[in-house]
Amino acid sequence: MLKQIHRISDNVFFKSIFLIVIFWNLKYFFLPLQVPFTLIAKDFIWNNSFYSTVTLVREAASKITDFQDEGQIGFVSDVPQGNIFDQTESIRDFYTVQYAVVPSILKNDKEHNFVVADFEKELDLPVGYTVQGKINKKLYILKKEDN
Repeated sequence: MLKQIHRISDNVFFKSIFLIVIFWNLKYFFLPLQVPFTLIAKDFIWNNSFYSTVTLVREAASKITDFQDEGQIGFVSDVPQGNIFDQTESIRDFYTVQYAVVPSILKNDKEHNFVVADFEKELDLPVGYTVQGKINKKLYILKKEDN
C-alpha cells in the first residue's frame, strides 16, 4: 500500500514565507513615526558641539566691528604650533573655527589684527594682544593692540 504525501502548494508556501518576513520586520514599522518626537524632545543642534561652536563663533564675531574685513584671521592654541595638525582635538577646533569665519581665511599664526585663540588649559595671551570677546570656555577672539 502506497501512502500519499500531502503536498503544499507553492502559493501557500510563498505566502507563509512572506508573512514571516513581514512579522520579522514589523519592529521597524513604527520607527519613522518616532523620528519627529525625538526631534521635539531633544535639541540636537545645541547637543552637537560642532554646530554650537560655529554658532557661538559667528555670534561673537558679529559683535566685533571690522572682524572679517581683513580677509585673514589668525589662530593660536596652547598646542605647540608645529603640532596643531597632529592631534585630533586641535585639528577639529581649527577647522570648526575656519567653517565659522568663512569667507575669511584662518591662518595658523598670530600675524593678523584678529586672532581666534583656543586655550584648553589656561588663557595665555600672546604678547601685544587683548581679549576682544569670549566665545566659550576655551575660545577667545583677540585683537592686536595699537602701538
